[in-house]
Amino acid sequence: MYRNLRRGVLAGVLAAAFVVTTAAATTVPPAPEPAPALAALCGTDTAALGLASAAVAGTLVETQRADGRTEQFQQFYDDTATNRQLPFVWHRSQDVPGGAYGAWERVSATTVGPKLYQVSAIENGTGGLEVFIASYGSFCHTVLATPGGAWTPAEAFGLNPPPYHGGLALFKDAAGRLHAFAASNHPYYGTIQFRRQNSATDVTWGPVGTLPLLPVPGTGLSTPTVSQLPSGSLRLIAHEWNADTLYWETSELAPNFGWRPWQPCADSTCS
Repeated sequence: MYRNLRRGVLAGVLAAAFVVTTAAATTVPPAPEPAPALAALCGTDTAALGLASAAVAGTLVETQRADGRTEQFQQFYDDTATNRQLPFVWHRSQDVPGGAYGAWERVSATTVGPKLYQVSAIENGTGGLEVFIASYGSFCHTVLATPGGAWTPAEAFGLNPPPYHGGLALFKDAAGRLHAFAASNHPYYGTIQFRRQNSATDVTWGPVGTLPLLPVPGTGLSTPTVSQLPSGSLRLIAHEWNADTLYWETSELAPNFGWRPWQPCADSTCS
C-alpha cells in the first residue's frame, strides 16, 4: 500500500517536471555525531610512528594512470596510533606498466573513519594523484603532484555526506577535468553537492555547489553514478538512501552550466 501511495506522489512530480522545490524538508534524519574539532579539520595523529602494522581486509584500491601504470592504496592499522581502531591510508606505485610495485609509503597521518572508511584516488589532468580520505564525517584531500614527491598536507575538501548515505563519487570528463559529488547533509539531505576543477590543466578545485532539491520532502539521496552525455553535459543517477528501488535523475542544462530538476525513474539506468 505504501509503495502505491509513493508511486502516486512520483506521478504528481512528473506532472510538474520543471518546478524546482526550494522549501526546506519537513523531516530530516538526525545530524551526524559531532567530531573532535581537530579531526574534523583533517588533523593528524602525531603519536603514530607510521607503521604498517596490519592491513585492513577488503580495502585495496587501484587507480590506473594514463601511461598504463597502476597505483595501489591500502588501509593499514598502526600499533603506535592513539586510536588503534582507526587505520591510515598507504600507497605504492609501479615503475613501469605491468611491473613490480615499489615499497608502501603512508599517504597521510590523517586517520580513516569512523563509520565511513572510503578512500578514493584518481589521476588528474596534469598527472598528479588526488586522494580523498573519509575522516570524521569529512573528506580530506591530499595530492601527489609528481612521482617520488611529497604528499600535500590533508585538507578538508568540503563535501561531508551523511555516514550512511554513501561516500564520494569521482568523475573525469572527456576533457580530463575532475568532478566530485556526494550526498548533502546540510542544510538539506534531499540533494547532492559537488566540486569541480577549473580545467584539466588548472587543477584547482572550485567552490562547493549544490544541485536542486528533490521535490519530495524528507527524502535523501545516496552516492550518485556519473556519466557524460554526447552533448558534454554530466548526468547523475542516485537512489534514495533507504529505498534502493527508487531512483532519481538529473543532468546539466549545458556543460558546466546549471542543472535540471530531479526526475524519478524506474531503475538504476533510468533508460
